[in-house]
Amino acid sequence: MNINTEVLRNFTARTLKSWSGYQLALDNSCGGDETKEKDKWFLDVLCEQMTISRGLKAEELEEWLTNVLYHDFDLILEDDSSYQIAFFLLEGFGYIKNNNEQGLQQLMSKLPSDEELAKVKRESVRGAENEDEDDEDMEIPEDEEEEEGPSEPRGPQRQVVVDDDGWTTITKRQ
Repeated sequence: MNINTEVLRNFTARTLKSWSGYQLALDNSCGGDETKEKDKWFLDVLCEQMTISRGLKAEELEEWLTNVLYHDFDLILEDDSSYQIAFFLLEGFGYIKNNNEQGLQQLMSKLPSDEELAKVKRESVRGAENEDEDDEDMEIPEDEEEEEGPSEPRGPQRQVVVDDDGWTTITKRQ
């Protein structure tokens, strides 16, 4: 099997960049003083994991991702994003493995743009600041949510909780 490692690395990096729970962990230095180094390492071992594991299933990759986030970033994601990312990565890996450039481009077009990611990041920072002031969840009135037009449906809002031991848990807001 001849995998274009550069294409795989770029695809995987772009996917990780769109993973809001993981990006929050990086922004909050959940990996400690070595968070940036761990981020680079994570990208490398994730690409390697997909390349060397024959017949890797989304559930197995999800478990692997969950273990790395837990042990190396003190992070617990309870928002099902680990499975979604694992499934997405394996779909892209299949296109890369089969040199299906069109399929890969179509898949990558589902990822949010850099501008959308920056907006989500700003909103999550504002949300965290608001939560520090008071514990009430900020809710967007339903009629305002639909005004943006035919864009992708917004995912569930996430709540970030850091416990006394420094563990970060990201959950779906109810």
